[in-house]
Amino acid sequence: MAALEKIRSKGKIVMVIVFVALLCFVIGDFLSNSSAIFNAGREQVGEVCGKKMNYMDFQKSVNAYTSYNKLEGKNPSDAEVRNEAWQTFIITNMLEDQMEKIGMSISPEELEYVTKVNPHRELRGLQFLKDENGNFSTQRLNQLLQTVKQIEEAGDDEELNNEYYKNLYDGWLCVERKMINSMAYEKLVVLASTAARAPKAETDLIAKYASDQVDFACAFKPYFLIPDSTFTVTDEEGRAQYEKIKNTFKTDKFRSIKAIVFDVKPGQADSVEAQERTLDIENEFKKIEDIDEAYSLAVQESDPNFASRNVYVKSDDIDYSLREFAFSAKKDSVLPTFADGLFYKTAKVLSNVVSRPDSVKISIIFLTKENNAKLDTKKLADSIFGAIKQGSSFADLAEKFSMDNSQKNKGEFGWLREGMFGKFKDFDETAFNGKVGQVFQMEDKDDQFGRDDQIIVKIDSMTAPVKKVKIAEVAIKVEASGETYRKYYEKASKYISENSNVEDFTNNAAAEGLFAYEYSPIFENDYQIRNSNIENARKVVSWAFSHEVGDVTTQPFEFTNQCVIAALTGIVEKGFLPYSYSYANEYSKRKVLEEKKAEATISEWKDKDLAACSERIDTVKDARFDVNIQDPAVLASIYSLGVGETSAPIKGLSGVYKVKVLGKKPVEGEAPFNNQRREVETFFRQSMGVLLDKSDIVDNRSTFY
Repeated sequence: MAALEKIRSKGKIVMVIVFVALLCFVIGDFLSNSSAIFNAGREQVGEVCGKKMNYMDFQKSVNAYTSYNKLEGKNPSDAEVRNEAWQTFIITNMLEDQMEKIGMSISPEELEYVTKVNPHRELRGLQFLKDENGNFSTQRLNQLLQTVKQIEEAGDDEELNNEYYKNLYDGWLCVERKMINSMAYEKLVVLASTAARAPKAETDLIAKYASDQVDFACAFKPYFLIPDSTFTVTDEEGRAQYEKIKNTFKTDKFRSIKAIVFDVKPGQADSVEAQERTLDIENEFKKIEDIDEAYSLAVQESDPNFASRNVYVKSDDIDYSLREFAFSAKKDSVLPTFADGLFYKTAKVLSNVVSRPDSVKISIIFLTKENNAKLDTKKLADSIFGAIKQGSSFADLAEKFSMDNSQKNKGEFGWLREGMFGKFKDFDETAFNGKVGQVFQMEDKDDQFGRDDQIIVKIDSMTAPVKKVKIAEVAIKVEASGETYRKYYEKASKYISENSNVEDFTNNAAAEGLFAYEYSPIFENDYQIRNSNIENARKVVSWAFSHEVGDVTTQPFEFTNQCVIAALTGIVEKGFLPYSYSYANEYSKRKVLEEKKAEATISEWKDKDLAACSERIDTVKDARFDVNIQDPAVLASIYSLGVGETSAPIKGLSGVYKVKVLGKKPVEGEAPFNNQRREVETFFRQSMGVLLDKSDIVDNRSTFY
């Protein structure tokens, strides 16, 4: 009881303690939840039409496009792949938003039709679905679709853990998305062009004018021929003009910098090092007797642009500086090391000069067990080869049995040069030493996938023999060493330590034999800086968007062959380019100047005959309303005048005109502009930019990259 009485006597204090405890609990819970909210915001790469994409999903899309580019044989930079994924995110959500608003969609049946029945142009353009002759392969498409189906049925099993199948599946998802977006876009175009019509008054007016073609004489005085010094444009006039045309200067946020680029160039010590490396290879060539070993050394050590191929090659396929040696030296001869520009070179002749066709034309029957594990391809190949030897038609057997795209061409494969059929080891020796009409059989003994590929080949034709030789070529490029790079880095560091403000950074460059280049505009997600040769500009861009005007880099940006230092000279936020920006005020003043030139010329020509306005009078024949061969103001004038009438001076886009109509006659043939659909289609395609502006795009990529 005493305790209860004590609590009652301190009731207010207890209430406060309880309230504070509850408040702390609520605040703690809020902070915990809001932390998750804030983190989610920080993980959001972007938003389009209310659809958000977080970092993990965006990275999955980036990985998918990386796989897609690998399949296509492309090697874009990481920044280019990210931009590709981002643009797809924008277009996908923009189109889906429009489709949802009107209740339109791409049905599974439509997608199946453009995939399996009538392949879409996105599919037909894919390199990895083309055969050896560069033609779209239905067979390869069917194999791809079958593999994709197997992967989807397997889920996350071993197929998706296999890098090849993962790349294939991710690449297919990108292709499918491209097809869906393309189909959605075309549907919207067709809908707009079918539903929309120009107003009747407009079509009647167009039909009236478009039915005539006009001959007219024209005097023209371009603005650029009128001296600027004749007129004065004040800053107030420029500002007033700027306000009139402000929408011209609409812009996203950007930065301006001045940068000094130190291109790291190799020195004498680097040249000596490259020479010594080449001499070592020359000595190795003298010791090596095995041809494959010599080629392996050349490929391993040489600059990639000079990679040797283990095939017979003609003169044009050999580096120009090695051709004479290749065809004059004996087998096993080694060329002494010599300097050639930025390279030191050597080579070893691996064969005597021979006469062989440059190319052969073949037909093939290709057999594989890729889609039928139980098939005995060797037994089938032996049977087909025997039938051909007995007189059976190669073309008929190819059409019946060949398992690649050559089947539809009755085996015709096309022309080949040496090394193009490397899958079958002895192919070149057999084909390029064979005779027209010869048939031979080969198998891929090194196949690691267990497909037991077999091929039966018929030589259809050959080019005339040319001289060829086998040669291992080596070119070692003289490149800057770490020590050389360090000297450039120290020079760049010294300059920014002595010129730490933007004025000194700019003004003192010339005295050091340097030049501070100005780069603008630089946008937040740029991965290259326009008109610059900066290797990895993304680092510089990120720096520019995290600093203030006047800041100078505290240390050089390090790239493979460059050191770069920079000063931030300007910041423009999203909206309109300010009048203080040089382009905005110069453009505005230029427009004022053109208006003054037009007013002066119009006043001068007002009461003059056409012939007195200009030393040169041009005559235009058969001008038509649907062919905009003149300034729009001129076109409007000639259709409003009668025959024999002369216009008042006309202020045009590029100068002042005065015209006289000489004659009018009906347009022969089909009247233009009868089909308004084409015009609506053009308008819709142009309006895509407007849709982008209205898609509420939030781009946070610069936060992550």
